[in-house]
Amino acid sequence: MLVITLTNISNLNTSLQVGDMIYVTLPTGSLFNSSNQIGANISVNNRVGFLRKIDQITPTSYILRIDNTGFTATVNTGDFIMFTKNNDDGVGLSNDDIKGYYMEVRLANNSTKEAELFSLGSEVTESSK
Repeated sequence: MLVITLTNISNLNTSLQVGDMIYVTLPTGSLFNSSNQIGANISVNNRVGFLRKIDQITPTSYILRIDNTGFTATVNTGDFIMFTKNNDDGVGLSNDDIKGYYMEVRLANNSTKEAELFSLGSEVTESSK
């Protein structure tokens, strides 16, 4: 089990969940290009492991517990950490679709300033009758 401590994090990405694949890369130059988009190299060799637990120690500090069994990438101070959703749930489903008969979505804005939602979309696929 690999333990990563994150400090001075004002807002941990709310999409980060147990089961996500954690990647790491050493940033070279600026992480932002001229369009202000993050650019980094992600490959199989950058996989650290599966996130198993998130502990919030203080309002700005977190501990990530990662199952790194079978993965060789390591995390060092200054590395750029990323995550993706796990594409294999262990029961043969191999995509990011939400399966089931019911779904509820909650959107939250913690800002004290006015915000506008430009778009929200969904896709429905009938999987069985």
